[in-house]
Parts: sequence; C-alpha cells; structure tokens
Amino acid sequence: MNYFPQRMTLLALLLGLALMSGLSTASAQTPTPTVTRTPTPTRVPPLRSPTATPTPTPTPPPMTLLRGAVTERPYTVMYDNHRDAYPQTGLNAAPLVFEALAEFGITRYMAVFVPGISPDLPTIGPLRSARSYFVEYAKGMRGVFVHAGGSPDALALIPLSVELLDMDALRGDASRSFWRATDRFAPHNLFTSSARIAAFIASKDMEMPDLSEIGFLIKDEAPLAQRPPSQYVRYHFIYREAFVGWDYDRSTNSYLYFRQQRPHVDAVSGEQVNFKNVIVLEVPERPILGDAKGRIEQDVIGEGAARIFMDGQMIEAVWRKGAGFAQLQLFDASDREIALNPGPVWIAAIPSLDNLGVEGGLVATPVPTPQPTPTRQVIRSFVHLVY
Repeated sequence: MNYFPQRMTLLALLLGLALMSGLSTASAQTPTPTVTRTPTPTRVPPLRSPTATPTPTPTPPPMTLLRGAVTERPYTVMYDNHRDAYPQTGLNAAPLVFEALAEFGITRYMAVFVPGISPDLPTIGPLRSARSYFVEYAKGMRGVFVHAGGSPDALALIPLSVELLDMDALRGDASRSFWRATDRFAPHNLFTSSARIAAFIASKDMEMPDLSEIGFLIKDEAPLAQRPPSQYVRYHFIYREAFVGWDYDRSTNSYLYFRQQRPHVDAVSGEQVNFKNVIVLEVPERPILGDAKGRIEQDVIGEGAARIFMDGQMIEAVWRKGAGFAQLQLFDASDREIALNPGPVWIAAIPSLDNLGVEGGLVATPVPTPQPTPTRQVIRSFVHLVY
C-alpha cells in the first residue's frame, strides 16, 4: 500500500496549520497604536500693573488747618464786629480767622470754617459786607465766600475771582440761606449755618478745586517746661484806646482774646475766644480817594513784616502773598516757611507794627524787614488800577 500521497497530504495540512498559527500569532503581537492627546494649555491670567497705593490724607489734630488735610471747600464768612453785633457766634469753631480794619476804626473778621476740621454749627454770625482785601484772602482759600453785599471795589472783584463761589445774602438765590434774628437790630442780626452753606454749595454742582496747598505747616507744641509763665500781646488799628489784647495761658498753651480789656466770648457757649497761634501782619493801607464812607484799601498782595506768637514766644517773620489763589505764608530769616502750633490761627492786619506792644514771654531771632522792590511797587500800582 502506497502511504506516500497520504503523508504528503498530511504534511501539507500540518504546514498550512502552522502557517495559519504563525500569522495569527504575528497578528496578536502587532502593537495597538497609542493615541497621543495634545494637552490642553493651562490658561495664564494676563499680567496686571500693580495697583498704586493711594497717598493717605494726613489727619490733622483738632481745629488745625494742616496743609494737605483739606478735602472740602472751606467756608469763608464775613463777620460783623460792630459793638451792636456782640457777642458773635462761631469764632471759636474756626481754625482760621482774619481781622482787619473796615472804616472809622471798626474792624471786621473773616472766619474760615472747613468741613471735616470745623464742627458743624447751627448758627454762624452775625454777618456783614465784604471788602476787597478780604476777598483777596478768601481767594487763597478757594471756597465759598459768604457775605452781605460789600464795598464797590469788593463787589467788582468777586465776579472776577474764579477761585470763589459767591454766596451774597443780598443778591441772587443765596438770600434763602440766611435769616434775621429778633434779639438785636439790623444790620447786626444776619445769620446762617453750616448746613445752609453746605446746601448752597451742593445746589451749584461745581467741580471741586485743588485744595492741596491750603493750610500751614504744623509742628509739635513746646512742652510745658519750655513755656514762659506769661505773655501779653496788644495792638490797635487807629485809636490807641480801642486796643485788642491776647493773654497767654501757659497751661493750655493758648491765647485768650480781650476787647478793651474785657473777655471776648461766644454768644452760645459763653466760652472766651482763644487761639493757639496769633499772627500780626504789618499791611500798608490808605483811604480810598472820594469814598464818602471813609473806606480804605490795603496792600495784601506782596510781602511785609510780621510777628508770630505761639508757645509764649514772639517770632519775627516775613509774610508773603501772591495774587489769585496764592496762600498767605510766613518765612523766617533763612527764607524757610515757619511751622505753626496745632490748633486755630488768628491773623490781624494792622497798618504799622508800631501799634503792637508785647509784655513778657520769649523772643526768637529777629528777621530783617523786607524793603519793597521797584517791581513790587509796579505790581501793586497795577493791582490798584485794576481794582
């Protein structure tokens, strides 16, 4: 029997099975392709410029006109100082008061109240009319100017003073912001309040001016051990017998105000008017030619001699004031601005320092009295021609 064909058939079958098995194994060993995913990029927030730290507004001591601390328009208020206007209300709440002659030996005050530094007052006054030199001081405060009419030159100057918001009791819509008291006779009975002044300002919707330069440099008070036991300051404007007195109190380091040797008190609180700093300026003045009411003009633009009283000490100084919104400033012999004590400031403008007398206290290094230059004289003549 021939087995060769069967064997060949079997061999072919085995080879076919082996080949199929190899192909299957090869197929099983072929790696499955790996799908690689592109990673999603992490979102990085955009870089931002660092936020600038705002410069903090300095916090002044109570009733202190610290430069850089004024954030609201000041109220510059013309006060009546006729004897029928006594006693006034609110002077002790003003961090700054100007005192100058009006006419016939009668002075007038301009009190400066500052929201956030002065307390709100339900009564301010009595109020009176403006003079051009008070307008110049008010322009430096860049606030609302509160008054009842004024001299012809003052009323001509106010509308030209872009630094001021005019609040005239006798003109326009401001009259609703005032009232007449019944316990004294007109014209010495006109009053307003902090709330009414604030409402008047709000009704005008005006842009806030730059107030950063308003105020004074402030130093620390002298300690008790360095204060003298006493000091008395007196000055007059025209009549020697109608003098103003300031009596230094060592314990409070303040000066108490006297008029004709009587304490000058507040009508509401009964407290004697007292200030931490008393400044006396020598300001030339002269009668206005042809003025039937005896009004005067004063050279408040320029510079002159001054005396500063604080800590029971007298400091000889120079005052300077430019035109427009320029501040009144005080300088020493080295032409450095003088820093004042914390607390309110009283500034009196008298025609000559010969009208000033001082008893007791300490005296600092003197400062030479400045001499007007031809340029300043030309500027003053021009100002007078304009006004």
